[in-house]
Amino acid sequence: MQTENKKNISFREACLADCYDLAVLKGKVWNTTYQGIYPQEKLTGYDVEKNKRIFESIVENPEISLYVATDEERTVGFMTCGKPYKTFREYGQEIGLLYILKEYQRQGIGRAFFHIAKRLVAERGYKEFFLSVNKRNYEALKFYLVMGGEVLCEEGEQVRIGYKMI
Repeated sequence: MQTENKKNISFREACLADCYDLAVLKGKVWNTTYQGIYPQEKLTGYDVEKNKRIFESIVENPEISLYVATDEERTVGFMTCGKPYKTFREYGQEIGLLYILKEYQRQGIGRAFFHIAKRLVAERGYKEFFLSVNKRNYEALKFYLVMGGEVLCEEGEQVRIGYKMI
């Protein structure tokens, strides 16, 4: 179900004070996106405090940028862009995480995150980047291909998608 277009969406770099909200948001997105994809114990065992610490380490990492999307004061999405978490081929940049609450999807937030990522990648002097997506997350996979990505390979449950800067 598509909701009314939100007019108050803004984007900014995350700070340490955002990390708890980001951990909670990630858990909510997991529960709406990965039912039937991830084992139920992985969903019910989601650890907010552990993920808060992970987000804190991302915020403190100068090689990765973490951006949040907010609707007034509510955090509705986030994206990381920067040095890959795990080396993949010759790619020096990656969108590592891109999560948006279900009720805010299909409203241009993902597209805006991609524009931010492309700007960051170009500013860092790179001409391409990649991302990974679960092959059964069909909506995300379709979106990433619409955004100009090309499937590079499939590794287990993950599909790697590459982007070239134009």
